[in-house]
Amino acid sequence: MTTHTYTIQRPEKLSLWERLYLPEIFRGMFITARHFFRNLFHMDKRMTIEFPEKKKQLPPGYRAEHRLMLREDGSVRCTACMLCATICPARCIEIEAEDVGDDKIEKRAKNFTINELRCVFCGFCVEACPCDAIRMDTGKFENSTFDRKTAIYDIKKLINNQATGSSQLSQGLY
Repeated sequence: MTTHTYTIQRPEKLSLWERLYLPEIFRGMFITARHFFRNLFHMDKRMTIEFPEKKKQLPPGYRAEHRLMLREDGSVRCTACMLCATICPARCIEIEAEDVGDDKIEKRAKNFTINELRCVFCGFCVEACPCDAIRMDTGKFENSTFDRKTAIYDIKKLINNQATGSSQLSQGLY
């Protein structure tokens, strides 16, 4: 059996100047001052956007507020299969089904609500929908409200929540 010997090297003692961390404090202050003056004198290269006046261009595939799609006859495409409500990790989708009486369509959504306060905008509901009834391509991301009840979208609001002019739908990405 062989034995190994190890030597432990201890770091050299730090001077008082190094123990106070003053060089690192000054270095951090220099970096902060450099960024401050760069942003002050080069306003056109700033990362900050003056929001209400200027709006950022949304990237392709951006997930915004939900909307429900309609068929050619004006009825909702949703067949109440419950796949979107089942896959939703936030459990923010509630669907109540009703019979249609049509041979082509067995059932449809009587009530369809999405709680936008609970939604994490993951897009799983859009991916899970087999009939392309729900989309997140409205381009609306300014969904602040003063009342919690207005953040719960019912079937009427989801149908009327159409895409804006700058959305991906108008750009032909969906």
